[in-house]
Amino acid sequence: MEIISDIASLTGKIKDAFDLHNKKTAFTVAISGIDASGKGYTANLLQQDLESKGFNVANINIDPWQNPISIRLQKENAAENVYENIFRWNDFFEQLIFPLQENKSIYLQTHGIRSDADVYYPLIYDHKNIDILMVEGILLFKRKYLPCYDFRIWIDCTFKTGLERAIKRNVENLTKERLIYDYDTYYYAGQRLHFKKDHPQQAANIIFHNDRSA
Repeated sequence: MEIISDIASLTGKIKDAFDLHNKKTAFTVAISGIDASGKGYTANLLQQDLESKGFNVANINIDPWQNPISIRLQKENAAENVYENIFRWNDFFEQLIFPLQENKSIYLQTHGIRSDADVYYPLIYDHKNIDILMVEGILLFKRKYLPCYDFRIWIDCTFKTGLERAIKRNVENLTKERLIYDYDTYYYAGQRLHFKKDHPQQAANIIFHNDRSA
């Protein structure tokens, strides 16, 4: 498995794979890794670099498609529940990803949910004639979803570094103690189960190293 650590090389790998694509559907790049590994940051840098080279890119984050807290965070079988129920998987793929892949365009009015509370907000996807669809989020490399992607990037980061970043950014607006508890009990527990079930690193085309402490 090839490991790289700079955006320019990663862009080159995507371009090479895109050139071999049949062009009938949107070329789909999935970017996954553990929480706080730098998936969104990497996706944004990739989008900028690809667009500077003339590609029309749709950059989609799965986070707004989470289930309410009462569904996604349950103490009983916490890891399995996060793995299965953190997102509205069927809605995400059926309403957004599959139509965008097929048509290369979409206008979808829906709603997203905040990560820190069961508060919904209007969410509009408006994309026309895209070349590359980037999908970014945790657990995307479940075995059942692997055929949905043309190119897969795993963001390599340790749980230790990820937790340090999660504490620093604290998008959940929690105390440090509660945030550590939630990550250990729910999010990282579900992602460790993902490692056991799906071996996501091995499913990647490229490993992007993003653990500066390692």
